[in-house]
Amino acid sequence: MPSPSLPIILRILDNENRLVERADQKSISLLSILGVFMVFFVVYYRVIPMNPFTVTVIVMYFLFALMSIISLIMAIRPRIRREKGDVKTPPRHDPAFFSGISSFPDVAAYKESLLKLLEDDASVANNYIGQIYSVARINREKYKFVQRGVVFVIISLAIELVIITYLFAYHLSTGLNIMPPIN
Repeated sequence: MPSPSLPIILRILDNENRLVERADQKSISLLSILGVFMVFFVVYYRVIPMNPFTVTVIVMYFLFALMSIISLIMAIRPRIRREKGDVKTPPRHDPAFFSGISSFPDVAAYKESLLKLLEDDASVANNYIGQIYSVARINREKYKFVQRGVVFVIISLAIELVIITYLFAYHLSTGLNIMPPIN
């Protein structure tokens, strides 16, 4: 008879896996938004007057855009380090976790290991609890980088708006009614 706590454990694991998906979706969306705004910036780059102010702001823009891209890519693929206690334990074939499943040499070995795991409810619960912990560590890293990426994207977009505002003010002050056409 399955343990009454197993559905709760599986629900927690499912929630952690959904958080992984959300972090990836947020990162990809922010990268897309940043890309769209960078295209607008590149299109109008040739009409930006080069002076100390614009050079400084453009350099700041590209630095923050680069930092946001790096942060968001790190959110999609974070680097997770083994904890001190993990180093002593040898790698094992986990028949219920994606990294363990692919390490089995064939289907028969996987089937044997999975059936052996399913014989004991406590080992099933321990297995899934370990997965929850691993996925939660991944989520912690992902959301750390997503938060950094959001801040850097906001700063990048704010700098871009400053540049656009300056660009309109500069061209209006030089007597142009509109910005020069882009051909």
